[in-house]
Amino acid sequence: MKKFLMFTAVSAFMFITMNGMANEPKLVVSSDTGAKSLVFTLDSKSKETMVKFYDANDNIIFSENLSDGTYAKKFDLKSLEVGDYIFKVENELTTYLYTIDVREDGVDIVKRKENSKPVFKKVGAKVFLNLLNLDQNEVIIKVIDSEDRIVYDETISKEMIVQKAFNFETAIPDGYVIVVKDGKDTFYEAIVVN
Repeated sequence: MKKFLMFTAVSAFMFITMNGMANEPKLVVSSDTGAKSLVFTLDSKSKETMVKFYDANDNIIFSENLSDGTYAKKFDLKSLEVGDYIFKVENELTTYLYTIDVREDGVDIVKRKENSKPVFKKVGAKVFLNLLNLDQNEVIIKVIDSEDRIVYDETISKEMIVQKAFNFETAIPDGYVIVVKDGKDTFYEAIVVN
């Protein structure tokens, strides 16, 4: 019966998460032919979205926090030096990275990468973790207490959907951190057990 309830809870959580992901921002980044400009539009259902534009040396050229709603901006890139730039859009669920090639005669989007972030849902003393791992990177999950002792450690390979449920009901009162390492990215979620 416990396994059935856990399966039902995880299934419901997956449904809620996937439903939320269906409402992710719609991004359209296009370059004007020969005009050396980019047009960025965003129809965001997300509470907060950060937009940044970086040069090859990781210097921020443009940065803006966006709230709910529709956003559109045209970037004139005529004054930029020839080279590669990164356009980054990040919200609570996903990071989008665009590699922009600025040439003498125009602009091209040469690469688009989408990284999903883990979703943590707290229900009482339980924490549910859900990560959409499209590139099937190795995912390392650890739970660390306030004295930097590892109380849980697992490595998951070749899984597209990573799901975990952590039950802190019988845990010793302390502060814990759930660490999720997905490829080059590391995410943290703090838990306090009283």
